[in-house]
Amino acid sequence: MGQGRKAEARTHAPGLDGVRAIAVLAVMGYHEGARALSGGFLGVDVFFVLSGFLITDLLAAQRPALKDFWLRRARRLLPALAVMLVVVTAAATLVEPDGGTALRPALLAAATYTSNWYQMLHHVSYFASFGPPPPLEHLWSLAIEEQFYLIWPLVLWFLIIRHNGRRTWITVTLLGAAASALAMALLYTPANPSLVYYGTDTHASALLIGAAAALACPLATLAETKAVVTRRLDAAGIAGLAVLAWAIGHFSGSDATVYPAGLIVAAIAAAAVVAAAASRGAVAAITSLSPLRWVGVRSYAMYLWHWPVIALTAALAGRSAASPAAWVAETIVTVGLAAASWRFIESPILTNGFLGACRNRYRQLVASCTRPAADLRHALPVPLSAAAVAVVGIATYGVLAPYGVSAQTGLVNQVAEGERISAASQVHAATAAPARPTTHRASRRRVVNPTRLTRAKRTFCAVDGGQVTAIGDSVMLASAAALEQRLPGIYINAKIGMQMQIGVQLVRGLAATGSLRHFVVVGLGTNGAISGGDIWQLREAAGPRRELILINTYGPMPWESEVNGTLADATWHKPHVELMDWAQTIAARPYDLWADGIHPRLSGAKLYSDLLETGIRGAAC
Repeated sequence: MGQGRKAEARTHAPGLDGVRAIAVLAVMGYHEGARALSGGFLGVDVFFVLSGFLITDLLAAQRPALKDFWLRRARRLLPALAVMLVVVTAAATLVEPDGGTALRPALLAAATYTSNWYQMLHHVSYFASFGPPPPLEHLWSLAIEEQFYLIWPLVLWFLIIRHNGRRTWITVTLLGAAASALAMALLYTPANPSLVYYGTDTHASALLIGAAAALACPLATLAETKAVVTRRLDAAGIAGLAVLAWAIGHFSGSDATVYPAGLIVAAIAAAAVVAAAASRGAVAAITSLSPLRWVGVRSYAMYLWHWPVIALTAALAGRSAASPAAWVAETIVTVGLAAASWRFIESPILTNGFLGACRNRYRQLVASCTRPAADLRHALPVPLSAAAVAVVGIATYGVLAPYGVSAQTGLVNQVAEGERISAASQVHAATAAPARPTTHRASRRRVVNPTRLTRAKRTFCAVDGGQVTAIGDSVMLASAAALEQRLPGIYINAKIGMQMQIGVQLVRGLAATGSLRHFVVVGLGTNGAISGGDIWQLREAAGPRRELILINTYGPMPWESEVNGTLADATWHKPHVELMDWAQTIAARPYDLWADGIHPRLSGAKLYSDLLETGIRGAAC
């Protein structure tokens, strides 16, 4: 019994709280749109490595009954999640009264820890901007972890029973990580990396790398390493921190090298940091600093709350939600909610159990009602209980009330119609005779903006849609019906989440098969930054005899000004290139956009098609 208590005391290393803090801060910065943290999503993989390490160490070292293990996990995870779901459902009901149609299935997926599969099946992209941010989108990672908690103890139990050799355990675990990485590599598609990013089977490598690290270096062993070993762990940990810092600042969700090479590198680096933080060296001393530990202890609640705060702020504030002031406010609110969650929910339940914590709260409420309040703190249980009842009532109404068509549903339907038109235009182009090439003058680069529309329509040369190839993202999809009506026969290849690198590949492929038409329209930039090199490759792919028409972007994306500046710089004084100033055009009419401040309504789609026609006719003269 004494040995068991000694082992249990070693299951917590203070430095690991600092690792949690680093991971959650990276994810929060990424979701806030910090340019320096384009790879901040890798913080999720740091969490995965840490979870795999701690869970495996607990199972292998203490070998608790599986029932006790799962009950302990439920006590740690479920209460805070349940409170967040109720509060967010109530808030979403008030912010978007007609949004329950979309919220109900996401809520069910969150409650059953299947959010990753739900989002995959419903094509909810993690890296693309499409519509208002779903407030429960971030729960895909918790779903993967929970599925791991259910399956991995059974696998490990089988390994321990059948094979009494730690080397065999490590080998099997690493083979599992390799199989997951191989599945990601085989199933990865550049057009939608979220398909492999959400999958439990394709994204389990980080969890299994953490598990292998625990089997090779148990926590109790790391706590008692000799000085020479500690120095080696520190060297590995510092190298791991450097690799993670580089990866978080370098990678992006659209980078093909991330799947799976970047994720594997990040997971191995995280394992080195975890091992060093669990020892007694310099890395452990740094990650054990009080501010990091404070954040790390509350990292679960911070992860739970930060994305709903961002999503609901975006629904309320629109474009202003992308301002630095909004980011600061969102961070303060997130930290406050996480602190309250730890103080009033997580810590009491971990200390007294769920029933014990409920009994204590009930006693406090009774005492507050029956005795004179000595101070404000003793009077709080009554108003807090009333507020809790009100929140539960609003959330219940939000789940059960009938709904009409919400703004989000309207946008989804509009984009779905655009997808149908895009697919039909591609089928028609494949069966029709190739368009005869036309020769036009070498045009100077011009910016098409609203001030020129009326006069330009009277004088521009005629052109039909059969001469136009259009490549774009969900903004173009939302405008596809208006484009097809304005320019019958136009070829549209637009996809949700498409980025410029994919657009370059499409233009290059169409040119190679002789299917690329004379006017090449590219409207990309909603889902990520664009470099001057991307535009150079695009111009090379289009060729010197075609007219390239670029459309800049508009929306509350942190890279909006960077994209538009790159497009302006890369097309200045270039022959056969025009820049459509969609940003200036729609900025004067924001009421023509859906609530996300990105996608045009039907009236905005007509404006988009008018602007595109103007640019094409201008290039034709």
